[in-house]
Amino acid sequence: MFTYVGKETSYITNVFRQTDLKIAFRTNHTIGNLLRHKNLIPDKFSLLGVYKLTSPDCNKAYIGQTVRRFSICYNKHKKAFHKNSHTSSSVEHFHEEAHSLGPIENIMQVLHHHKKEAHLNTVEGFYIHAECIANTT
Repeated sequence: MFTYVGKETSYITNVFRQTDLKIAFRTNHTIGNLLRHKNLIPDKFSLLGVYKLTSPDCNKAYIGQTVRRFSICYNKHKKAFHKNSHTSSSVEHFHEEAHSLGPIENIMQVLHHHKKEAHLNTVEGFYIHAECIANTT
């Protein structure tokens, strides 16, 4: 059963339609959820989900996911950058190419945010695939 989260879900379920698997959808849009007061999210970097880091010098992108706040994830990349630690491929690229690491607002783009960890691997895979397709056309 898939929770519909947008076009990513349609893309993934279309792959399964070519098999003998039966696809079912569910939604989080219940009457209770729709009637509850939704708090406005003051800062997009205070959520968790899938993100994209883009080098300001060459526009190459790294797509990743985090189950912590985006700001914590960015600070981890920033700390690794300043320590010259190769804990991620994005930091390794920044050092190999002598790129600068700009502020979070300039290099991190929130692609998909979520309140919990559900389906992050699937969503991350979708965005990686979409980025590869965009760079080959």
